[in-house]
Parts: sequence; structure tokens; C-alpha cells
Amino acid sequence: MSTVLIVGGDQIDGLKKIVSKYGHHDIEHWSGRKAGDHHKKIPQNTELVVLVTSWINHSFTYAIKRAASKRQLKIVYATNLTHAREHLMKQLGQDSAVLSGCRKTLQPFIVV
Repeated sequence: MSTVLIVGGDQIDGLKKIVSKYGHHDIEHWSGRKAGDHHKKIPQNTELVVLVTSWINHSFTYAIKRAASKRQLKIVYATNLTHAREHLMKQLGQDSAVLSGCRKTLQPFIVV
């Protein structure tokens, strides 16, 4: 099973709901503000990285971006959690192959 890695933010329940709606339930979250987060490696089975950039510093953003691009992972950038929800829904709606197990026809839903 592949993982979605969300980096940044504290209250990510809305993002988790969006990813779950597209059939993916293995979600890892790094707040990006703990000292140990800067030394973590992206899990091997990760398919998508969501970067909430307003919650993490520039050097950590760059490190995650570089590591993800080396592995040719899809990345969704957002400045805050509201934008992250919008960008994630747009990305998943446009590219149904982003996550394994996505349905070909996607039904609209509302995230509260």
C-alpha cells in the first residue's frame, strides 16, 4: 500500500478526509516544526507529497522538494491548509492515477 505524506500544518483532518475519499487511507503527517522532522526520510512507499509551506521553513521545504523530485513523486504545494484542500482536490480530480486505487469516475463531495 502506498502512502500520502503531508508536511506542515497542525489540523490536517480535512486533508485526510480528501485523501480518504479517493481511496487512500495510509497517510503520514510531519508537522515540520519538530527538530527530528528535518532528519526524516520520505517513506519508501510514498506516492504523493503535500507541502503546506506556511507552516515549514524554507530549508525544510527545499529538502523535501529535492528528495521528492529525485524519486519523481507528485507534489502538491499550498500556502495554507485552505489552499491545500483546494489544490489537493484539483490535483486528484485532474489526475486520477495520482493515487493507486482511485476510481475512474469521481463523485463531488464537500469538505467541512
